[in-house]
Amino acid sequence: MPGEERDQEEQAKAWYDEPTRARSRLLETENVRLKRLLRENGISWDPRLTLDPNDRTRGSWSSPKRSRTRKSKGSVSLERENSHLPMLPVEIQLYVLEYALTSKTPIIDPLSKSNRDTLSTAERTADNQLAIGFLATCKAYLVEGTRFLWSNNTFVFTSHLALRNFANLGLEHRKGIKEATFRIIARYYDDEERKHLAPYPSIVDTYFKTINLKTTLRTKEDSLARKGFRSYAWEQVVDFLDAMRPPFDPHHPKGQPRPRLLPGLESLRMDFVNFPDSFLSPGSGSFLHGFASHDLGCTLNELQLTGLPACDLGDELVSELSGMIKDEGLLLKSDATYVYSGNQLRQMSNRAKWMPSWEAKVVRSWKVLADEYARSKSKPSVPQPSHPHHCHSHAGHHRMPPAPKEEGHPESPWKARRTLFKRIPIEQDCDDRVWAEFDRLTGREIDPAEYDIEDDEYDISDLVCPHCDVMHPPSGEH
Repeated sequence: MPGEERDQEEQAKAWYDEPTRARSRLLETENVRLKRLLRENGISWDPRLTLDPNDRTRGSWSSPKRSRTRKSKGSVSLERENSHLPMLPVEIQLYVLEYALTSKTPIIDPLSKSNRDTLSTAERTADNQLAIGFLATCKAYLVEGTRFLWSNNTFVFTSHLALRNFANLGLEHRKGIKEATFRIIARYYDDEERKHLAPYPSIVDTYFKTINLKTTLRTKEDSLARKGFRSYAWEQVVDFLDAMRPPFDPHHPKGQPRPRLLPGLESLRMDFVNFPDSFLSPGSGSFLHGFASHDLGCTLNELQLTGLPACDLGDELVSELSGMIKDEGLLLKSDATYVYSGNQLRQMSNRAKWMPSWEAKVVRSWKVLADEYARSKSKPSVPQPSHPHHCHSHAGHHRMPPAPKEEGHPESPWKARRTLFKRIPIEQDCDDRVWAEFDRLTGREIDPAEYDIEDDEYDISDLVCPHCDVMHPPSGEH
């Protein structure tokens, strides 16, 4: 079994390649080159010395600024008539600008250098979808085009470092992003040249395909450092969530809470790649719980998870990540979207037609019934901390608002308040959605064709704890 640990050499390289430091080294090199150029031409770069631009004897290469004559100025109307572009109305110019800066495909690792190992073949060979040159035309196009660029596109982050670098973007643009995708590829390291095979379950449960894990060769160390096979999988999930926390802003008003990296995020998709169910040591459970259930708790309307292994660790990760979803929010799970095999990222395209694309569940939908029961009995709707049998209760925490209700759903044959409707995707990579009905007590989807009047009877008091007379989550829900 590989030891779960962040690779030190990779961390050191990431620190060196950080965009701010890389830009600083570039400016440093350019400054040295310009100083050499001034020195070769006998010009001083000392700021205490001023050069007269009109004095040609001081080695200045600039000439006096010559004012334009009437002939050189010309006629404004004549310049407009000879312009290469017609004078379009502002509305038309904005339409063109918006179209030019809207990509048909997601933008991968914005503001960061892309890594070819995290891109599929189609993504590596795709043409440029953005006419980014519009932003260099004029200040008006820069302002309006920047707004279109960050509000009209979707983004995929393949590294937590790229996610952290996204903090360089202003808050006025980050707060408008509603959807994002995290592509988390498990990494493996070894100090010996050997192959590591991992069974990767395909869509059919009875068939397993073996893949060769991509392993980065490390230098052997004569120290007490951990040797042998290493992995960076569960800890990588923690780093992604850590990057979502509020970045530091020196201009933020004091005494007010700092906004998260993506304060307007409503829907998050996490694609897990090469997370096998045969071996992986557990990650930092306490850190994961702190990020998912506290720092980022109850912030998403929808969470999509693909490629998680069907094992105890995978189930535990689903349980922890569901803490980021608001009450009555939607949790979607599916098979893997990508697999890293043959030294490249491959997209899974052999999905069976008869297999469901998404396993949908509504998170903590029973709390509406708990609040109704509490109001009818004049009792608190959450367990009190004085009861030791409620392990790790979040009693006393601020009650967060639930996910917004979706309007326009069909009529339900079930009793009122027993069910709720959500729109779920019909396929894994499809924007089309259909209505689905969910049971509030279990959070699972209900088939309308299986309605039975005898099963329509339910008693809310079944969830009432006999110790404190307060309703608690159904079995299996956290």
